[in-house]
Amino acid sequence: MTDARDERGTLARVLLAFAAIYLIWGSTFLAILVAISTIPPLTMCAARLLSAGAIMLAWARLRGEPWPHGAEWGRAALVGVLLPGLGNGSVTMGETHVASGLVALLLATIPLWMATIAAFGPKPVRPGPQVLAGLLLGFGGTVLLVAPGVAGAGAAAVSPLWALIPVAGAFSWAWGSLWSRRVKLPASPVVSTGVGLVAGGVLIAAFGGLAGEWSHLDPSRITAGSIGALAYLSVFGSVVGFSAYLFLLRRVSPAIVSTYAFVNPVVAMVLGTVFAGETITPRMRVAAVLVVASVALITLARARRAVALSR
Repeated sequence: MTDARDERGTLARVLLAFAAIYLIWGSTFLAILVAISTIPPLTMCAARLLSAGAIMLAWARLRGEPWPHGAEWGRAALVGVLLPGLGNGSVTMGETHVASGLVALLLATIPLWMATIAAFGPKPVRPGPQVLAGLLLGFGGTVLLVAPGVAGAGAAAVSPLWALIPVAGAFSWAWGSLWSRRVKLPASPVVSTGVGLVAGGVLIAAFGGLAGEWSHLDPSRITAGSIGALAYLSVFGSVVGFSAYLFLLRRVSPAIVSTYAFVNPVVAMVLGTVFAGETITPRMRVAAVLVVASVALITLARARRAVALSR
């Protein structure tokens, strides 16, 4: 009876964790749009990362988690710069000129970049026919998204330059994810994530200072809505979302966990349309189908390969 109760409890936690990375992470694109309506984008992103990192490190301290040693500090910091730093920073900047749903689709190209980097890295992994088909579909969809004439918020056309910023962030996230697997990081995932969030926040804060955001920051003009969105991004988007992600990685196949990459854009596009009045054009729908299908193909191929290697 006790074992059955424990199994039900574990299943419930797994389902809640999936709900977190599917729905919470999918909703962060709309929350970013609300937050940067009255807070400078880089300043907002830095505040989000720094506050979330501080919460996670304080939590780890209370739990008695082991702290990093020597070079582990630098490695955790670099992972934070490549993933939450440049990754979230590029998304935030992208949303200043690109619809939130479109940015979410561009960020969904992370598995495409991971497969491409793995194919040309130090230990090349030759992509099979399914992965090659996924890459062709995904990059075709990406070209449709970043090419001139794609509609952004409302009916405005999107500059390819601004559309490429989230793509660069997706590449940084993919590169950092692959690199993090080859190096020794702190034993505690919570501490490692906290250090990375703080490092990414410091970098983005520096960029904000260089861009002149600090001198133009006027706290009196910041609305309660933006503050609430920032708090949501920090507590739920970063702390709860990352904690759920780490929990799932310890209990579920990584290939299944990575399905968030093609669920998040759907959630983001629906929320952007309903609450932000963003327009989804026929061209964006076609691109969305191509990108989501490509991520599904690549993810399923990785899952099959992982099962084959485990036998």
